[in-house]
Amino acid sequence: MTPIRRPLAAVGAAALLGLTLTACGGGSYPTDASEKDFCGGVQDVLTTTDGVSGDEPTEAEWKKLQDAYGDLGDIGTPQGIGDAERNGFEVIVDAITGLDYDEAQKSFGDKDGTDAVPGVSKDDEKDVDKFFAYLPTVCADQLGG
Repeated sequence: MTPIRRPLAAVGAAALLGLTLTACGGGSYPTDASEKDFCGGVQDVLTTTDGVSGDEPTEAEWKKLQDAYGDLGDIGTPQGIGDAERNGFEVIVDAITGLDYDEAQKSFGDKDGTDAVPGVSKDDEKDVDKFFAYLPTVCADQLGG
C-alpha cells in the first residue's frame, strides 16, 4: 500500500478513492499550481482523513473530506505532471466531491475486499494509482518521505 493510500484506508480506500463518478476528467482544474500549494492541499486531505473518528466517516466528516478534496481541486496540479497522473487527480477529486453521503455509505469499508474503483474504467483506475505514486515524488515532506 502506498504511503498516501495508507491514511485513506482508515476510512475505506474504496470509499475515498473509488466512488461512482458524476463527472470524469472534467479538465476544469488549474494546471499551474505551485508545488508548495499543491502539497499543502495534499496535506489538508491527509489531515482531514486522519481526523475521521471511526472506521467510516460520519456525515459531517464526509463533508469535511469533500471540502478538502474540493480545495485540492481548486488548487490544481503543478506544471509537468504527466497526463495519466493528471487524469488520476481529476478522477479522484470528481469522485469524492461528486458523491452525496447516502451514496458514499454504500462504498465504505471496501467490504468485498477489492481495491477496484466502482464505475471507473480500468484505465482510469490505473491513472489514479499513477497519481498516488506521483505524490511522493513531489510532496515527500508532507508524506514523510
